[in-house]
Amino acid sequence: MDMRYIKYVFPNEKYYESPEEKVENESKFNVSSLPEFWETRCDSHWTYYSPPNIKLPIQGWKIHISAIPSEAQHTLDIISSFLFHQSVPFKYVSSFRELFLKNSKYGDRGSSGKFITIYPMDESQFLFLLDHLHTLLKDISKGPYILSDKRWLDGNVYFRYGAFEKMHIKNGASTILAIKTPSGEYVPDSRGISYVIPDFVEEPKAIQEMTKDQERKQSVESQLSKYNIKSALHFSNGGGVYLADHSESGKQVVLKEGRPGAGLDGTGRDAIERLKHEAAMLERLKGIENVVEYQGIFQEWEHIFLVEEYIPGTSLKEWLASFYPYSTSKDPIEYLKSVIPIIKQIKKAVKDIHSRGIGIGDLQPSNIMITSSNRVKLIDFEAANDDLTDTKHSGLMTPGFTGAEDSSREQIDWFALLRIARYMFIPIGPVQDMSESIIKKHDQWIMKHFGEDAIKIIEDIEAECRKRSVKPMVSMLSSPVKYLDKDDLPEVISKLRKGMVNDLREGIKLLPGDIHQFESSSGLLNVLTGGFGVVMALARTGTLPKKAREWAVKYSDMDFISYLDDGLFSGKAGIAGVLYEIGMIDESKGIYHSIQTQTESEDISLRTGLAGIGLALLSASTLNGFETFFEKAVAIGFRLETLLERDVTIKPKEFDAIPFGLIDGWSGASLFFSALHWITGDENWLMLSIRAIEKDTNHCVLDDSGLYQIKDGSGFVSQLAGGSTGIGLAMIELRHLLNSKKWNDELVGIGMSTIQRCFYSPGLFRGLAGLIVGAKAIDMELGLQDDKAYLNKTLETMNLYLLEEDDKLFVPGDFNYRLSGDIFSGASGMILALNDILSHGFTWLPLPHIYKLFPSRNN
Repeated sequence: MDMRYIKYVFPNEKYYESPEEKVENESKFNVSSLPEFWETRCDSHWTYYSPPNIKLPIQGWKIHISAIPSEAQHTLDIISSFLFHQSVPFKYVSSFRELFLKNSKYGDRGSSGKFITIYPMDESQFLFLLDHLHTLLKDISKGPYILSDKRWLDGNVYFRYGAFEKMHIKNGASTILAIKTPSGEYVPDSRGISYVIPDFVEEPKAIQEMTKDQERKQSVESQLSKYNIKSALHFSNGGGVYLADHSESGKQVVLKEGRPGAGLDGTGRDAIERLKHEAAMLERLKGIENVVEYQGIFQEWEHIFLVEEYIPGTSLKEWLASFYPYSTSKDPIEYLKSVIPIIKQIKKAVKDIHSRGIGIGDLQPSNIMITSSNRVKLIDFEAANDDLTDTKHSGLMTPGFTGAEDSSREQIDWFALLRIARYMFIPIGPVQDMSESIIKKHDQWIMKHFGEDAIKIIEDIEAECRKRSVKPMVSMLSSPVKYLDKDDLPEVISKLRKGMVNDLREGIKLLPGDIHQFESSSGLLNVLTGGFGVVMALARTGTLPKKAREWAVKYSDMDFISYLDDGLFSGKAGIAGVLYEIGMIDESKGIYHSIQTQTESEDISLRTGLAGIGLALLSASTLNGFETFFEKAVAIGFRLETLLERDVTIKPKEFDAIPFGLIDGWSGASLFFSALHWITGDENWLMLSIRAIEKDTNHCVLDDSGLYQIKDGSGFVSQLAGGSTGIGLAMIELRHLLNSKKWNDELVGIGMSTIQRCFYSPGLFRGLAGLIVGAKAIDMELGLQDDKAYLNKTLETMNLYLLEEDDKLFVPGDFNYRLSGDIFSGASGMILALNDILSHGFTWLPLPHIYKLFPSRNN
């Protein structure tokens, strides 16, 4: 679960929406008595103030003021008045909500607590400010400890050395904030979870003396010294969870850490308050077989540590990843024999806990431990409550496992158990929260794949829920009555188009998509998550609606386009292709011309970098009047050759992207090299294509069941982005060029991965739609038909996701919390994937006349 998505989920909204647009009457922090001529500006997070005629250095010692939300306005009143008087520039977090999210349990640990940032002119002013700010704030409650900084004395004043201006260095596709060395070199500006001093900087003597004094005071023996911490099991903004040995008993234990002021939950409790509460709950639950054993609680410095038994095993979420029979070659009945006892144990645990008058409050797969012998232990009782009738928000609830808003603690737990039971047979995101009626489809699917015993255990829990009047969240949508298959494709495509066209909006957000719309500077415009992807999907599957064309005309103006990067999916290269296809030839050519030479880039990717830009320029060079772009495309080919020779490390732009495969790995470069060979006949490009794809196949595994997937960390990945499906598409092009049956077993293994029982999300890049593209391509390549074809089985999985309203179909976005209309995760990607089945393929790539680039498209 990516907690960033929760920020964009709002009641009664079908799509992910921007908090800036949806939060009404937001509580803003304000300063009073702004001095004359001071400059002020705001962005989505910060409000900036700067005195006139001041020229700060590009970097130096900066000061941060920590604050809890309830003390923030008072803190700002004190600090702003003083800084105005001293003519010192500063910025502060603009709203209560933004600060609350920053300090919340799943906020960024590196920036937690940072409420005000102050920019001293020099070291002398820096030291002056430290003393005076500490004195001004000495009576204010402590905010979260700022992990990236060092604290001045014992209050809310922190500091670090870093950049004042925005300076960057490139690291592959990613951009890193930087500082400048005395020699003029740019190096990373460390903003992690520890205090780091650059090699060329020395702390002022006053700070060195303070540090020595603090070390002397902390030299006394601590309670924590009784434990030998062996590893960290988990981190959140509230603190770490550690595996440790108790030195006196020799037993392994788990230590849960609580940081003051940090890890706020929905009720405003910090991690300290929650851990003390959890200790009290666990004390009352002692002796229950399926509950983790409480062993004690102690304070260390300003932190609290809860001690509980160590349970060797994995969470239910991890257990499912290991044992769920995703592959259709695995026996679902053997899996069922393990699952039913686990569900029964969880059910018994719920009853036993309720018998003590306690509601769990956050029963979900990550809080259920499964031992090697499949014994169940429940952990994490921070949200527990000793009143089963209480309907107040627990403060920590996991989307998909909460039920109706007015549910009691007893009802919440039984609803969660019911959802967990179904989740163990269909481990996907909580699409049911948008449409409870889709559960009928899910049960039909469970019956088909796991049989009557699976349905019976679910029905038993449903009966318990009915006794307690358990209710789901109010549905916003319905689901198709019909169980869809390949014969329904024309209807599905038509209804998806109707849903997209119906929801087109005015303004720059043509159709809501993934949260990257809001988190990327180009997210509302680009092909990946923005309006030009929607325009492409609608244009390629029917007549382009007037509203979409007018949008494209307006936002193709260079006033909007010029600041975008050159990427195929992220920027200009893809937009230029879309404009050409809808007849805006001159605008398209102008954007192609604006693409920069890529001689310094180390971004090899199809998404944002060289492979995608090269394909775009090569595609353009096949168009009448665009032939001059051929040389630019070839130059990019040579640049990629150099990077291949150097074995450059891949650093994707998106932090959660996997650096392998077609979208962000070397397979995208292989596809480009293949196209260069097809266009030029030059054998060197063919050899480079083979070498590039082998960089990815070296990270793939063909397992005993025949599945062929990328091995990434502790998991296996088959999806289009970062998985084996994307590699398979590049393999197919190479097979045609080589006139060879190379990688036959691998393609069969990829085909098998496309018919796995389910996928967490339905999107093109990271879910089902991408697997549909792969299944179609492999069926065609291997000549598979009827019962042997992969596509029909892959398409059946649509029934787990597609939602309906008034004869229109919709697609949930990543994690299934809300709908998405974009290429990356939503309806645009799904409609293009389905259209791929009826066309020559690769219709999801924003390349005009794609058939000219690849031999497989000419058959």
